[in-house]
Amino acid sequence: MPTAAHFNVADGAELVIWHPINWHLPSMYLTVSEGCASLAAAGMTREDRVGSVVKFHRGAAAVTGDEPCNPDHSGSHYSFLWEGAGRERSGSQKTSCQPGSSQEPFRSEQRRPVLPRLNQRFLAPATRVRWLSRCSVLFVWLLLSPSVNLAQSPVAAIDTAIAGSLVDSHPYSVIIDEVTMLGYATICGDVAPFGDPAEKFSNNKVIEFDARTLNVLRVFTVGYFPTEMILAHGDLWVTCSTASLLFRIDLDDGSSESIPLCDSTGAPISFPSGLELGPDGEIYVASNGGSFDGSDENLVSIDPVSHQILHHYSISGGISAIAYLEDDTLLVPVGFPGDDFTAAPVLYWIDPQSGEVLSELQLDVDTSDFPAPSDLEIVGDGTALVTIFGGSSDVYRVDLSTRSIDSIYAIPGGDTVQTSVVVDTDYSFIVSEFFSNRLSRIDLVSGELLQTFEGGNLPNRIAVAGGRIFTCQQGAEVISVHAGSGSFLRGDVHFDQIIDLADPIALLSYLFFGLEISCLDAGDISDDGVLDIGDPVQLLTYLFSGGPAPAYPFPVVGIDMTDDALDCWRADE
Repeated sequence: MPTAAHFNVADGAELVIWHPINWHLPSMYLTVSEGCASLAAAGMTREDRVGSVVKFHRGAAAVTGDEPCNPDHSGSHYSFLWEGAGRERSGSQKTSCQPGSSQEPFRSEQRRPVLPRLNQRFLAPATRVRWLSRCSVLFVWLLLSPSVNLAQSPVAAIDTAIAGSLVDSHPYSVIIDEVTMLGYATICGDVAPFGDPAEKFSNNKVIEFDARTLNVLRVFTVGYFPTEMILAHGDLWVTCSTASLLFRIDLDDGSSESIPLCDSTGAPISFPSGLELGPDGEIYVASNGGSFDGSDENLVSIDPVSHQILHHYSISGGISAIAYLEDDTLLVPVGFPGDDFTAAPVLYWIDPQSGEVLSELQLDVDTSDFPAPSDLEIVGDGTALVTIFGGSSDVYRVDLSTRSIDSIYAIPGGDTVQTSVVVDTDYSFIVSEFFSNRLSRIDLVSGELLQTFEGGNLPNRIAVAGGRIFTCQQGAEVISVHAGSGSFLRGDVHFDQIIDLADPIALLSYLFFGLEISCLDAGDISDDGVLDIGDPVQLLTYLFSGGPAPAYPFPVVGIDMTDDALDCWRADE
């Protein structure tokens, strides 16, 4: 049930609203029940991130440019509503400047209009003290009660909507350059019905974003319904399902060019999908279309300089992912092999020079649902993980040396459509369950379900970087961001998912009185690798004087990107 906390703010006072990353009710909405100012003045915009700090001045015209309203009111009341997990703001709205009016908060399409009713009760003088007492007690209980799992709900989101686009963005895949911490996402839109033009339903963009700040930086144009990407030779290479082309985006100047994909007869290869970088710099491109274009040559290699096709490989069936292995073979999972939709998926080990199939491994799945491999992840210990789109609720682990099944992980819930799998730093893997609208973290050794990540809408491709999990939501216009393994919030010295005066006090106590703190790395506010007096001073100036914010990860959780001796364990460990 929604809960409101009610505060009195005097003229000229600053109200600092701490929006913790992991309260039981993490989404915050604001309404002004009396007095002046607007939601924009409070900083509550669509771009707000979970974990942000809002500094609110009553009648903040100097800050926001808004006209102050009701300047003579000296005791404005502001009520705050924390909604349940998994709800998102759908937009922003300014409040009216009529003194004493009941204002509308940000609304989610699924929310019930509870705030007007709460405000009416708050505005009644006879009930205000009673409700203030009750809500204050509940507010303190929320602060002190044990927190839920840090990463169960998204901690932030990247808005992927394309300005001026007539179709929704619906991102498909995401990759992160962990050196530059720049991310890229394909913006595909929807699949066009057969016979209709793609531009009426599909999108044709790729976005570049800062994986630290989560800001979108650039937008590139490619073919319609872009799917897979790979970073190679300083460029971004992109496949698009509706074009028999491979797109190369020059990341220096943002220009793009297309490379025709054709079989050995010169006929176009349709539905390009999987991408892989070879040992000599060649780019491998696969097709997920089977022989619908009249050819079984569903895998080619391309010279990245001349753009000439080097080899054609005849593989009958659909291919979504490929991997070049350390033993100089190509691992190619194939769906409906031989163009037989009743056949089980198969993994082929192929000699990249001759094209000969060296080994094959069939996956025993229910074939009534037209199953096909959807993703392939090399673990790094001589094994690989394979997910299946349809027909199986399992993730298969393959021993690459013996070319046999090593383990089968049953994913709880029974969703038979897994679209992506990635390995995290704690020797677990994360799998997206498309129609169950969640991610699951599984222990690679025991197969135990360690964690679930909620708040998705048809989650598709996943990337892990900087202690964050980035997931494309094909049913929405966002890339959701969850907390990854070992993540923390810089400045959260207590490791209690909230930053307040207690954190610099705890840091000072650690420095001068030897008291322990829960997260040493979180106390290194400047991220210089040393805990000294400058850290609590910076945090205090940030909290109360508008000083510089803590270094990454902030205001969204992540991991320390610099190498130092500080860790996020208890000081006495």
